[in-house]
Amino acid sequence: MRSLLTRRVFRLMVHNELRSCTRCWVPPAVHCLRAQRTPTLPAIRKRTLFGFSRKPKRQPKPINYEPGFEKMLELKARLSRGERTPPPEELAQAFVDFFLSKQRNLLLVEDVQAQHAVTTFEHLRKTQNDVEGFWLSSEELRMALGALRLSQDCQSKSHNKLARLLFEELQKRREASADNKEDLVPLGKDLVPFIRAMSHSGDALYARDLVKKYWDNDMMLAASLPWSSVLRGLTWENKDEEIQRTLDIMQKRNVPFDNKLHQVVTIYYAQVQGDMERTKKWFQHPIALGQSPTVYTNKAVLKLCIEQNEFEWGDTIFKSMLEKNPEDEKSWNIIFQWAAAKGKSVDEIERMMQIMVRQGEEKGIGLRPDMNAINDLIELANSRNDPYTAERYVALGQKLGFQPNARTYLLQMEYRIKVGDLGGARTAYARLQREEVSENEDLPLINKLLVALTAKKRQNYDAIMGLVEDLSERKARFEADTVGALAKIHLERGEMDDLVDLLNTHAFQYGSEQRAAVRDILLQQCLDPSTPTPRAWETYNILRQTFTETDISTRTTLMKNFFSRNRSDMATHVFGHMRQQQLKSLRPTVSTYAQCLSGIARAGDNESLETVHNMVKLDSAIEPNTQLYNALMLAYSQCGRSSHALSYWDDIMHSREGPSYSSIQIALRACEKAPFGEGVAQDIWGKLKKFEIEVTREIYAAYVGAFAGHNLFDKCVKLIDDAEKEVGYKPDALMLGTFYNAIPGPAHKQKVKEWAWKAYPEAYEDLLKLNTYTLVRLDDNGEEQDYLPKEAFFEIGAIGRDAEA
Repeated sequence: MRSLLTRRVFRLMVHNELRSCTRCWVPPAVHCLRAQRTPTLPAIRKRTLFGFSRKPKRQPKPINYEPGFEKMLELKARLSRGERTPPPEELAQAFVDFFLSKQRNLLLVEDVQAQHAVTTFEHLRKTQNDVEGFWLSSEELRMALGALRLSQDCQSKSHNKLARLLFEELQKRREASADNKEDLVPLGKDLVPFIRAMSHSGDALYARDLVKKYWDNDMMLAASLPWSSVLRGLTWENKDEEIQRTLDIMQKRNVPFDNKLHQVVTIYYAQVQGDMERTKKWFQHPIALGQSPTVYTNKAVLKLCIEQNEFEWGDTIFKSMLEKNPEDEKSWNIIFQWAAAKGKSVDEIERMMQIMVRQGEEKGIGLRPDMNAINDLIELANSRNDPYTAERYVALGQKLGFQPNARTYLLQMEYRIKVGDLGGARTAYARLQREEVSENEDLPLINKLLVALTAKKRQNYDAIMGLVEDLSERKARFEADTVGALAKIHLERGEMDDLVDLLNTHAFQYGSEQRAAVRDILLQQCLDPSTPTPRAWETYNILRQTFTETDISTRTTLMKNFFSRNRSDMATHVFGHMRQQQLKSLRPTVSTYAQCLSGIARAGDNESLETVHNMVKLDSAIEPNTQLYNALMLAYSQCGRSSHALSYWDDIMHSREGPSYSSIQIALRACEKAPFGEGVAQDIWGKLKKFEIEVTREIYAAYVGAFAGHNLFDKCVKLIDDAEKEVGYKPDALMLGTFYNAIPGPAHKQKVKEWAWKAYPEAYEDLLKLNTYTLVRLDDNGEEQDYLPKEAFFEIGAIGRDAEA
């Protein structure tokens, strides 16, 4: 049937001059312009099917950088690209803003943040020598040094380096202004925070040397504070012998061993080492000025006694506390805990509290238990994984008229999460919201609750998002585990916009290890075979944009994954993104190029081959070698351009490195379909014989295939018959399969089948029994190549069964 759209109609459509149709329900003025033409047309509002305007495309949340940190990131990026850096005054202000924010909010400095701070400081010092103080005053440097806090288990080299840079610069400025003694800040003011930074960043021995050097003249006014920092750092580094040596040095220098130092050492052996003998030794060590052990020391020691059932010695501590007639609630709280640990029931603890009240009334000091005592008992029950007793203590507090506080609800959340009562944990959280929480002490437990909720098989999505919204309103910090768990939920639900918002808000606040943990969640989603390819590609794009530091090994794994999904175009894009990296360490190597070309060879994708080959030509950092030539030869051969593939054989032959066994194998394979390829194969074979190179079974099979590809049946038969005499290999499944696969046309394949079935029945049967399709390994590329396609085996199997029948 002829089309109703004539040439005239098409011409009118091109010139936008369609006439209106009387049967069309749309008014002509809406959908066409007749002869009247105007230079400009009014904007037409696009509508959906029901006439409502479309919602604007959702924009991702901006990345949540801490003050000043974005500018320091920008500096690092520009330096890596060799571009002009931001103005120095802006960089200095960003440096100050960053550490001022850390100091005000008492936040830790992550290792990645410390690295960028080092880069910014060194850049300013190097490029702004002509500016006094290179835009940073001494007070600002002291502020940064004082704000340099890190977690106990960090021991970051970046923190250590930054602290050294700041202290060295302060020392230089001190020496330069030595004449002006009125404005000179005491050295101890800089030494104390520097010693703390050294102690807490894995360099406690160096910090001890500093204390020894400056103790007599500059640090005695600091009392035991610097020694306490050194000891604390040594306990974090777990250097037992150095702790004892430090204590000996302190004794020689007459440093008072006060209850603060006593607390550091005793708690180390009690909590970290769990060493009862040394705990006893240091707990019983005399304390200066007749001071008693602190409440925290007693609590840690009694806790160790409870854990190791050392009640006999613990009783001596308990009795000494009673003999001193404790007149403060903290000591009584420890007494209650000890009694509970020894098996006193909740009712007996209640009677002890009544005794405490009676004694307080007799002394006229108004001593009464409070909710803190109940909370300590709940904490003890939690440590023993006894939620039933914990609940009874909560009931006891209510009976005594104590009002539960924030810590009560936190402890309830803790034991309910442990036993999997997430509903009860949520109830405790709801009650917690009515309380005042100091210093965000609830955040670790809320993060644990979020992770526990996401780990359930049947997730309560609304409850999870309710918690997330509560924390987001508070602008609270999410732990890396929490972000990883939430990212997994968003991925499973296909909520990519929410995932981007989550990562932009939190991922840039973490250190390298924490970022890697979150990134691995996205990586697993990409590599999971059950993930649909469009979803995997979208996840990959989020990963590469958020985690720009992803190493080349991970990116190569992603590239191979898309090759395995038969999406060589996506895999080539992944490779292209590697090429665009600014850091040389993240750019593809020769091996990466070879692996990419190997994947293109499997796919037979000419367009991707041209793209990657052009990248090779333009990459000045790549020096072609045999491995790369092998990959190019294989790729061009598999993309139907065997003649071009053999040109790389000539390059290999004239290279300094020379051919490998894989080179010979690939070249012979290319000879199968190249014009006059049998002549090239004979030339290769002649060289192998001339130089007495050992011929492997795979190379000989490829040599047979080179002639089979040109339909030289008799020649192939002769080669297989003479195989044992020529190279010492009996005819096997590899030779027969190569012969069958390479020869063109179904009639010739039938001829090969009939000959093989009669001449070498055992080898032919072996071919049918093969459970793998990989007969050739190309070790140079690190890839297994399918020399025989799967289709050939299916076909051979069918023929064999028919013949047997």
